[in-house]
Amino acid sequence: MPCLTGNRRPALLAACLLLNAAVARTDDGRAAPPAGEDEQAVLFGELPSVFSASRHEQPITKAPAAVDVITSEQIKHYGWRTVAAMLGSLPGFLATYDRAYQRVGVRGFAPPGDYNTRILVLIDGHRINESLQDYAGLGRDFPVDVENIERVEVVRGPASSLYGSSAVFAVVNVITLRGRDLQGVRLGGEVASYGSEQGQVSYGQKFANGLEGLLSASYYHSDGHNSLNYGNLGSADWLDQEQVERLFGKLAWGDFTLSGGYMQRKKYLPAGSVGADFGVPGSNYHDRRAYADLNYRHTFSGDWEATGRLFWDGYEFDDDLNSRPAPQQLLTNQDYWQGNWLGGEVLLSHTFFDSHRLTLGSEYRRNYSQHMANYDLQTGFQWADNRLNSSIAGVFLQDEWAILDNLSLHAGARYDHYDNFGGTANPRLGLIYQPFADTTLKLLYGTAFRAPNAFETYYTCCSGTWIGNPALKPERIESYEIVLEQKIGEHFNVRFSPYYNKLSNLINQVDADVRQFRNQGNAEAHGLETQLQGHYRNFEGRVSYTYQQTRIAGLEQAPNSPSHMIKFNLSAPLWQDKLFASWELQYVSQRANPGYAATGAYTVSNLVLFSRKWLPGVELTGGIYNLFDEDYADPRIPPNANLPDHIPQDGRNLRLRLGLEF
Repeated sequence: MPCLTGNRRPALLAACLLLNAAVARTDDGRAAPPAGEDEQAVLFGELPSVFSASRHEQPITKAPAAVDVITSEQIKHYGWRTVAAMLGSLPGFLATYDRAYQRVGVRGFAPPGDYNTRILVLIDGHRINESLQDYAGLGRDFPVDVENIERVEVVRGPASSLYGSSAVFAVVNVITLRGRDLQGVRLGGEVASYGSEQGQVSYGQKFANGLEGLLSASYYHSDGHNSLNYGNLGSADWLDQEQVERLFGKLAWGDFTLSGGYMQRKKYLPAGSVGADFGVPGSNYHDRRAYADLNYRHTFSGDWEATGRLFWDGYEFDDDLNSRPAPQQLLTNQDYWQGNWLGGEVLLSHTFFDSHRLTLGSEYRRNYSQHMANYDLQTGFQWADNRLNSSIAGVFLQDEWAILDNLSLHAGARYDHYDNFGGTANPRLGLIYQPFADTTLKLLYGTAFRAPNAFETYYTCCSGTWIGNPALKPERIESYEIVLEQKIGEHFNVRFSPYYNKLSNLINQVDADVRQFRNQGNAEAHGLETQLQGHYRNFEGRVSYTYQQTRIAGLEQAPNSPSHMIKFNLSAPLWQDKLFASWELQYVSQRANPGYAATGAYTVSNLVLFSRKWLPGVELTGGIYNLFDEDYADPRIPPNANLPDHIPQDGRNLRLRLGLEF
């Protein structure tokens, strides 16, 4: 991960047997859906509520933000294979891939090389951004398999007033399935282009005594492209392999839920990297991510609600970065990074005087191990050995005031204290007015921050040619936004969201004689996101247009920031509710990349067929991605004379998946 110099099936089945033996016989645990009320009601019906905007369930129209919700049915219909692909389908979001990591930018800010650090990513409310670089994997390195996602809540705008650091441009909360959502065993297998294959086995159940559990394991392997063409640099042959393993579990009893997961991913680097020469085989990144989360949630009499959470997280990374200083000489530089942290949070919520809902919360995190080392394999020479620890504490208060039946005010603020740079306070205001039953107007203001991470602040390496900067200040954003949502009849709704963002104290890497991160310059961004959604019977679709302009640190256009994006999604039944065809199209305009060649515009579309109910419990998905074989590329991480500027993306490719539930 760092830009430096450098078949669990037997175990799962055994766990299922143990779980069955330890508890009473199973029970459905929920009312069976009435005949005719099938999954289509989930896909095509209205989703009335969202959790992540205010840290409690509320109607989307009442949420102080522009919100999108991606359901598990949409994931199946459109055949999305990563969270990054899901987000990339939404207005304002741009997903890119440098053949190492999938990166997601939003609202005109998508600098190449960023590890999704300005988007807060949660799994069931648990923070995923790690403690060394704020890295949040949204590609194959996401800790949870997409087959275990119940829905994805996407909340735009600053939310540090509730969540603290990294909630700068958006909060993405991935809600996972519960045991009751499976009620048995699910097996899945797929094959795809580039020698790709995946297998998954899951077991979920809710028992008569109230205990509910889910356990899932998956494996993915891809040979990758046989050959990737990088223009003047030549081709990279057999250097695109990827392998991923995941284990995820959730156990609920009464008000308590224990969840956790483990993911390991190894990705080879066809484009090379800083410290890895292009075309030299064997260079790879290897990420491991694990977490455990114990959550308590209870509603007391008198409308008091309390939530508590204890958590532990671990992240490890190592790599092999191969270079050839001489034709017959191979030099392997290696990083070893480890981050471990734990903490807890409490929230207390109550409605006073029938009109004020107050939420008081606090959070504490202790990074008890932050280790970043670098050395040469052949000589054993150690270039870096940074061992740190740090603490973060935050407290916040939010008031939701129902001034009138159709007018409400959201006001809140959070104070965070870091033991490396001190404190920061961030407010949020939202005035929500519904002049008519189908019309909602939101006026939003807020600030947010991203704390300088351990890498940027303390990493020192390579005989002083790379030094940390303890004087770094947090990046800040001040945001203004208007959201107009209009329901049109029973089947359509439209949303307009103009916004203005002002960023200050941006943290950038200085590549002079000494590499260091510094607060350099400010940025301004304005734009307009529009989206029309519709559903009619078993038809569902949306079309969006995004206009954005971002000026950064004196440059008229920020890197990897297209001015125009058009996205179109349509899912339609071909045969009753048994066979669906879903078409997705994305147009992205040219992206400037100051300092090196611009990246051209492209239009990509995907076509997916999804069928079920032909046989009990059987689902079949077949997809053609990049249907018209568009030749396009994404920019790579900051320019380097010895590495390619453009990263070629996949041409037309196929995928076939078979799922079986029993």
